[in-house]
Amino acid sequence: MAMHDVEKTTIRSGYQNAKRMRRRKRLMPLYTITVLLLTVCLGVALSMTLFFNVAAIELSGSSPQYTPSEIVEAGDVHKGDNLLRLDTEKIAENIEEELIYVESAEVSKRYPDAVTIEIRECREAYNIFFDNGILLTSASGKIIANSAEAAENLPVIYGFNPTVLTPGKHAASSDKTKNEIFTAFAEIMNTELSIPITSIDMSDKYNIVVMFDDRIEFSMGNWNEITYKITLAEAVISRLGTDKEGYLTMIGSNQCSFRDKISVDLENQFSSSIGTTTAAASGEGQTTETTTVTTGAGEETPSENE
Repeated sequence: MAMHDVEKTTIRSGYQNAKRMRRRKRLMPLYTITVLLLTVCLGVALSMTLFFNVAAIELSGSSPQYTPSEIVEAGDVHKGDNLLRLDTEKIAENIEEELIYVESAEVSKRYPDAVTIEIRECREAYNIFFDNGILLTSASGKIIANSAEAAENLPVIYGFNPTVLTPGKHAASSDKTKNEIFTAFAEIMNTELSIPITSIDMSDKYNIVVMFDDRIEFSMGNWNEITYKITLAEAVISRLGTDKEGYLTMIGSNQCSFRDKISVDLENQFSSSIGTTTAAASGEGQTTETTTVTTGAGEETPSENE
């Protein structure tokens, strides 16, 4: 029986290789992303454990009431802590609340292994009177002490109505507008005033009364244009001289009226002793000094009536 030739077919290996290459190319982006993710995760893990750990805590600024170790302890930051995990705002908040005589703390990270803490001393600036005592505060309103006695030689603030009374916190009024008034005055008084402000009464926020140098009482009205009003009052008082005592009143938007204390006291004496009507009739021989200062284009024009 004759045998038929059998034709053999050879499968080309090149075809299979090409197929594998196409598959690998399709999967290459996935491989790349996976490797990158693993690398990132490994880097983060190492950064959180082996790298960027605090080796130095550097302090600058001054607050004589506290040692460097007390400041660091209040911030709750330690050598060996990981920089990436540190909450610098929380550290600063801890220092400011725990240490009453620290006005502010600025905390920053300095890679690869350091934390810097810059502090500013808290200084006594105001006596804020309220019904049950006196708050001694810094210029920013941070409460240093809740006391029964006022600190000497510091401006006094009346009518603020504080609701926060705890040392280490910032004083806050029950009236939000008065918080803004306090801040505005603090900014003004933080500059060099030619005539010092010794007290502020904001009991009536629409008629704020400012005492200059314990001798001139200035009724400034509301706190609109507060900087302009204080500047105008300073200019008027400077022209009156250092021996004058009396009452200054804001009139309109660019005038101040001054009444001498002696004249006002005499009027009050007449009114209390012989009655208002009789005093009016008998006061013809009395003199009342009133000085009005008007500003216009940067000039001041005084006029006096007797």
